[in-house]
Amino acid sequence: MTHPAALIGFGVFVGVFSGIMGLGGGAIMIPLMVLVLQFSQTKAHGLSLAVMIPPVTLPAVIAYFKKGALEFHDLKTALIIAAGFACGSFFGGYFAASLPKDTLKLVFGFVLVYVAGYTIFSWFGQNHLLRSVTLASVLAIVAVGMFSAVRWMDQTAAQNQTLTP
Repeated sequence: MTHPAALIGFGVFVGVFSGIMGLGGGAIMIPLMVLVLQFSQTKAHGLSLAVMIPPVTLPAVIAYFKKGALEFHDLKTALIIAAGFACGSFFGGYFAASLPKDTLKLVFGFVLVYVAGYTIFSWFGQNHLLRSVTLASVLAIVAVGMFSAVRWMDQTAAQNQTLTP
């Protein structure tokens, strides 16, 4: 699925998701790039970042600005954060590109579990922020535990098969 029309459709889908959810799009783009486009995890991360270069996010920012959700003085805050983000993303990309692809996939998955948990539990409001963070963390820890248990069971089953004649 690398035909330009299909890629544009893919971009429109991710762009709508990004604009609605207020996310950079990577939460949906990276899994789809790996599953649908058959890219490696590392390549999907790099492409996701390349896609999100400012002209891609600019239309959503303009829409928020027109609707009054952002004001002109907010852009100064965004620029200051962007300076730190640029520095951090360089080092994050350098680190991520050096990780084995399976490790990167696990880290990404566990972060998504945390974000999903936080998003769900934050429904209860700002008064319960500590509870939301705690429950999301517990959910991510449970996911790590479940992954570890399944991996251990698979390794044990594989060892038992090689030991039996």
